[in-house]
Amino acid sequence: MKKTIILLFALMTVAGMMTSCMDGGYDDLSDITTQKAYGNDTITEHNVVTLNELRNNPKYKYILKQYRDYQLVDDDLQLKLVVTGNDIGGNIYNKVALQDENGDAIFVCVYSGGMFSYLPVGQEILINLKGLYIGTYGYQQQIGTPYTPSSGNTYPGRMSKDLWMKHFKLLGKKSVEPIEFTTDMENSFNSHAGKLMTIKNVTIKGADGNTTWAPENGSDFSISRYINGFSSSVVIYTSTSAKFAAEKIPTGKVNVTGIFSRYGTTWQILLRTASDVQPAE
Repeated sequence: MKKTIILLFALMTVAGMMTSCMDGGYDDLSDITTQKAYGNDTITEHNVVTLNELRNNPKYKYILKQYRDYQLVDDDLQLKLVVTGNDIGGNIYNKVALQDENGDAIFVCVYSGGMFSYLPVGQEILINLKGLYIGTYGYQQQIGTPYTPSSGNTYPGRMSKDLWMKHFKLLGKKSVEPIEFTTDMENSFNSHAGKLMTIKNVTIKGADGNTTWAPENGSDFSISRYINGFSSSVVIYTSTSAKFAAEKIPTGKVNVTGIFSRYGTTWQILLRTASDVQPAE
């Protein structure tokens, strides 16, 4: 009799789990599991500032206007941001692109792969800035920890994965839509650097049906492709390690979407996957 009761209880438990899955409960459970497994779920929301407020803070205003510079954030400040680009296609390496509610953008640099698994496009996160560094690399604003290359110019580079996990909390999901980039925006670095944007109805120089995005070429780790109708300061930047590096560049009129990162006075458009280039309607 006791065995029969145990068996009935087990069957009822399985049935309950199946019902939950059919009602959409599986997805909810998956989200909860992800939230517990990644980041710091104990972070509570307080002192949230926008990127614009951070940039205009007298303490950090100067740093965030330099070509390469960095500064420790020792104030108890938080950012609430949404992921617009990650490493799913191998073209954005060891960092994620994020925007706040006003559309202002910044990169977070982390020495880790596979971040797309818990930071998909549209994932909103809360970041505790205290203890991290903010600054610039080629004027592009970033969050990370100090890195000094052979040039001696220190800037925020990749923080450890363990440190990153302590500083962010997963929130909900939000829709993310690119804004259109036009020729009159080529000098609007301060307003648009790092944003998810799209160039519509253009052709790509060198697209002949055979040329690939980034064929391996000796010591070159990336290839820049130019866009007809725009100056040479606007390029599609593709790493030779990108998953789509060997795919052929689409011919004809296309729409090009990506993270419009800044390096000096050049727009380096970072495609997230090959599907960021679509035939123009």
